[in-house]
Amino acid sequence: MIRKYFLVVSDLVLLTSALLVYLKYFYTYDLWPRKTLIDHPWWYILLCAVWVFYSNAFRLYRTINANRIMVLISRTALVAMATAATYMLIPFLSPLFPSSRLPFFVFIGLVVVLLTLWHWVFAWLFRHPILSKRVLVVGAGWSGREIVQTLKDEEVYHRTAYEVVGFIDDDPDKDGKIYDGVRVLGNSDMLFKYARRLYIDEIILAAHTAKSVKGTLYSRLVDCESYGVPVTPVNMVYESVTGKLMVKEKNGEFILTYDYYSKKKNDVYLFVNRLLNIIFGIIGVAGLLMITPFVWLFNLFMSRGPLLYSQERVGRDNKPFTIYKFRTMVVDAEKHTGAVWAGDNDPRITLPGKFYRKTRIDELPQFWNVLKGDMNLIGPRPERQVFVDQLKQTITFFETRHLVKPGITGWAQVRHKYGNTDEDALIKLQYDLYYIKYRSFALDINIIAQTVAVMLKFKGN
Repeated sequence: MIRKYFLVVSDLVLLTSALLVYLKYFYTYDLWPRKTLIDHPWWYILLCAVWVFYSNAFRLYRTINANRIMVLISRTALVAMATAATYMLIPFLSPLFPSSRLPFFVFIGLVVVLLTLWHWVFAWLFRHPILSKRVLVVGAGWSGREIVQTLKDEEVYHRTAYEVVGFIDDDPDKDGKIYDGVRVLGNSDMLFKYARRLYIDEIILAAHTAKSVKGTLYSRLVDCESYGVPVTPVNMVYESVTGKLMVKEKNGEFILTYDYYSKKKNDVYLFVNRLLNIIFGIIGVAGLLMITPFVWLFNLFMSRGPLLYSQERVGRDNKPFTIYKFRTMVVDAEKHTGAVWAGDNDPRITLPGKFYRKTRIDELPQFWNVLKGDMNLIGPRPERQVFVDQLKQTITFFETRHLVKPGITGWAQVRHKYGNTDEDALIKLQYDLYYIKYRSFALDINIIAQTVAVMLKFKGN
């Protein structure tokens, strides 16, 4: 994560530098750029805020990989252009720009070139082994091997630079064995020795309970901490790098690898959260009233039938409520099939319905649910009772998602594709539980930004 924060800060420095260069050569008033930092700090603060918003929306910092240079260039260019264009259109908080169009394109070009070149250099620099974060995994069981597989994923490695050097395990049958390309180096007696000899930066502890850490292992972990090598539970590392909770399959059922808990949210967060839901609910309903005539007109010519579609869903504390959407399927779509998930290229979806789903327009009526208090703007997507009953047979903790109100958008919606299988439902549940556990203003803003990107890129379902 340090690499990501370093890159964000360096990007903001380059962005500010680009604005200073622009002001020096193109600004119409007699102001020295260095003076603007004192007299007009909001010019720079706003530019940085817009960049952070769009970089999160388009997940720019998940693609810092020198082997995918074209993706890197195109995404950086997209964020840079969106940032510069939005910045220039915001009145009062940004400088007045000349009427000539040339400076507009010069500013965008300067931002694109500077940041793209820097991201490319950054990706190559941080591939060097000396800059990797060397770790030992204590425990070569299921969770230990799972974290190794996760950290060795190409995208995760380029984003985090974790390099797993080896396993430490007290099971004599595992000594010397290789799992996922990583060798079991020895038992807990050897932990401190290897931590020093191999220049380990962090130890990942794959132990399910505190009772598992005792005797020699506990002493060696204390030695490592005292020596300056931090010890981090495996579930914390997994959640940090994936944004979801760790789950394993046992005897045909899925279970949480570690005990689930959710920190109690403070009253300020809960109050502001509800206030924002009311504000967004009012704005959303206003947008709904404006767009409804157009939806009605499209349906009149291409998909005659009811304008709205209502359905019972499961809400907070397993309480049912009625959800509203613009109809996107043919009338009586489930008359002969019963309750089924929508699939890719589902023939039941109408032509205008495909557009509504891609742009998320079909979700607009749910702002009425937000105003009523049935839903939040952000939260797990509400499921139908029939699917809840089906999924909790194999995912015993599925109803944990009902600890909070469901949402129009959510962490699972922006992190995982639309799915129509039990496996997809499990992955989305892992993301939902992560959100419930860590929800905050920062995470909510991140979700909103990525939702905007989904709408702009027509990636809804």
